[in-house]
Amino acid sequence: MTMTFAERADQLCDTLRDMEHHAEEGDQLFYCAYLLGLLGLHSSVEGEGQSEFDAAFTGILQETLVAEGVTDADQENITALWDTVRTAA
Repeated sequence: MTMTFAERADQLCDTLRDMEHHAEEGDQLFYCAYLLGLLGLHSSVEGEGQSEFDAAFTGILQETLVAEGVTDADQENITALWDTVRTAA
């Protein structure tokens, strides 16, 4: 059975919330919260497929980081966290 985008977003949010719960520093909490907020905005997009959602969200994430003027260091850390989350979820 194929996972819907909403189901994939929920799965990723659950994984992120667990990571957020165990985060030991403020930066890590910020990165988790950033991804949770962006996932929340895009969880209602219609579609199916885990890899399709991940690919679409990766593009949205990159565009949003640039549009919001997030520092290069924070962009790298948020992107690294996204890579970890999508692999773990």
